[in-house]
Amino acid sequence: MAPATNSRVQHPRGHRLLFPSLLAFVLTGVAAASAYTTLGKHFPSLLVDAYHFYSIVELPSWERTEPRPHVSHRLVAVNGVTLPEKAPLPSPLELYELMAGTSRDSMAHLEFEDPRGRSFPPIHSRVSCFGAEELLFFFVAYALAAWLVLWSGGLVFTVCGRPAARRAYTFWSVVTFLLLLSFYDYHTNAWLAPFFSVSAVGIPLGALWLAYAFPRPPRWRATIIRRGLIVLTVLGAGTATGLVVARFTGWNVYPIRNAIDHLMAPSFVTLAGIVLLRMRRSTGLERTELVTASWGLITTPLLLALVHVLSLITGRDVRHLVLPFAVLLFPLSIGYALIRNNILEARTVLTSRMLRVPFALGAILLSVLGTYLAYLATRNGQVVLDLLFLLGFALFLLLMVLARHIQTRLFFPSTLAFRGTVQGLSDRLAALRDIPAIRRAVEEAVVKTLPTLSAQVVEPGALVELSYLPGDSQERLARGENLWTAQSPRDQHLLLPMRSLGELRAVLLVAPKRGAALYTQEDIHLLETLASLGALALHNAEVVQELESIRRLEVGAAQKEKQLTLSALSEELCHEMVYPLNFLQDLLRRGASGQPLDEEDLSFARDEVDRMKRMLDSLRRLQLPTPRLAPLQLLGHIQRALLLVREPIHEKKLSVTIDVPPELTVNAEGGALVQLLSNLLRNAAQATPEAGAIGIRLHQGPGGQLLDVWDTGPGIPEHVAPALFTSRRISTKQGGYGIGLTVVQRIAYTFQWDISFRRESERTLFRLTLPHPP
Repeated sequence: MAPATNSRVQHPRGHRLLFPSLLAFVLTGVAAASAYTTLGKHFPSLLVDAYHFYSIVELPSWERTEPRPHVSHRLVAVNGVTLPEKAPLPSPLELYELMAGTSRDSMAHLEFEDPRGRSFPPIHSRVSCFGAEELLFFFVAYALAAWLVLWSGGLVFTVCGRPAARRAYTFWSVVTFLLLLSFYDYHTNAWLAPFFSVSAVGIPLGALWLAYAFPRPPRWRATIIRRGLIVLTVLGAGTATGLVVARFTGWNVYPIRNAIDHLMAPSFVTLAGIVLLRMRRSTGLERTELVTASWGLITTPLLLALVHVLSLITGRDVRHLVLPFAVLLFPLSIGYALIRNNILEARTVLTSRMLRVPFALGAILLSVLGTYLAYLATRNGQVVLDLLFLLGFALFLLLMVLARHIQTRLFFPSTLAFRGTVQGLSDRLAALRDIPAIRRAVEEAVVKTLPTLSAQVVEPGALVELSYLPGDSQERLARGENLWTAQSPRDQHLLLPMRSLGELRAVLLVAPKRGAALYTQEDIHLLETLASLGALALHNAEVVQELESIRRLEVGAAQKEKQLTLSALSEELCHEMVYPLNFLQDLLRRGASGQPLDEEDLSFARDEVDRMKRMLDSLRRLQLPTPRLAPLQLLGHIQRALLLVREPIHEKKLSVTIDVPPELTVNAEGGALVQLLSNLLRNAAQATPEAGAIGIRLHQGPGGQLLDVWDTGPGIPEHVAPALFTSRRISTKQGGYGIGLTVVQRIAYTFQWDISFRRESERTLFRLTLPHPP
């Protein structure tokens, strides 16, 4: 099934109209050429048909003569010249030319006889010339009406889902097209006389077929009725063949013509009566669609009856003046019923393009009528023909503007409601954050704007619960295609994907319109816009919910982070306070034993107490202080770090080697630098056996200055070395927690130093790479 948004809906029968359309254009060209050749030719202010029978066709401007012949009377002599009875019969225009060539007083003397061969009193009629009046009405108006009927037949053939009704209406529209198109030629050149003869037989047959098949065949004895109609159609085909052959053989066609004339009215009465009978017996939607379509069937006979009464009152037969307009009532009623109630079960979307042709042809036809009426009112005045054509063109433009306005109001109200509906839904969705509320808002907007029975926003996962879905509906909706459910044209639902950022958020499921009316292209555009707004709102609501979830997670994570930070700071504080506490404990022990305390030890003790205060302050703030880097002498801070670890050095009688120039400065922060060096020296002292050695050595490397803190201990186990700086809980000694190296790595990172571990020359060393001084 094609997407609903496709304005050019492809139908499997559309390609079959190509050749008939070309043939119709060719016939129209032939009819136009035939009509053009009659301009300026003489005729006796009355017309005869291709079989020389009198025709009741006339215009109000023609001079009327009395008595008037009957349609059964045949022309046998013109100005005293007896017409030859041999075949083929001359065309009516040839008879008119014979009349003009033999007339002496601008009067034509015509003799008719009835079917029994009895002569009718001679008729004396003034000789006139075919002009714009005859051409404008009997060809242009009739041809426009013919194309309107044919267009309706092509549309029904293309979209109708009921085969019997499609065939019946297409047949009726084709024969009506041929009748109207060849009408003027049938009374002049007779080039298309065979087509007129066929259509004269086909129109009553088409009416009977419509009575049987429209809008669907009857349930009662349908087979018998269909077989009877087939027999009548075969007889009609033989009759039409006889009429065509008679022009070339000279056969008497009066009995056939008489039968056709008497069959025409009963056939349309039968059609109207059967439709009324079905209306009486039907209920519900079937009755509604019949009521919608029947006004054309009822109005057409009433209009023709009114015209007949008017003819009796005025004494002039004006039925042929009304015919091209009255015949359009039937296709108009069918088209209206198709749009309002989908009487033909069409699977299509109504577009303005589909109505462009009939509205344009109708406007031209009405402008032709207006121009002709203006001509009748002013033909004795000084108004020139050019002004009348200008009036007709202005009338055409006015009618097109009115037609567009009526078309929008009547069939495309979504165009008028588009802006207000979209703006109202946008304002409402802007204030909604709850997904169920957004769905309700979209559903209410659809039901309020379109005359649909219901609308529902469905989760993509819930589509499997819906029946009548095409097999690949999930994939097609995900691609952004609109779908119809696989139901009858009156029951099918429309599914529109609600996509945002390429993801299917939901599906808008819209029920059929009230009365099974056709969805229009503007309806689809409005629904697509509402679906897009709803999808965007659903996406925003999902984002808001995700952000809210993230915010809650962040709040929880912040609480967790505070706990982790508190734990980490507590561990680091406990680890780092061991050094100054040991140093202070040693001072107190020395002071208690009466040993003198030098000023350097006391100054260092005060500095360590201040550093412990700063660490406690960091614990209260749950944040380590930002180091303030400045150029510092490295050797002095190494010596202070050695003071913090002198206890294990003295206990193990370790030798300490410091190979650092006194003038060397580094960019660091004093307390943090002492903390870094003391951790490395303490680890070295703890890892070195008694009487071993530790030290610090500075040397130049390719990436900058290298500061090695080394010891002569056994080294770090192989299974620990690869993860030494990647895990917090790696320790190089039994019972350790690995906090010291973590502190070292953190401080080195703040100084923009690199730290690494290696084993060289029976020494274990931790290497700090210092950047080049600025």
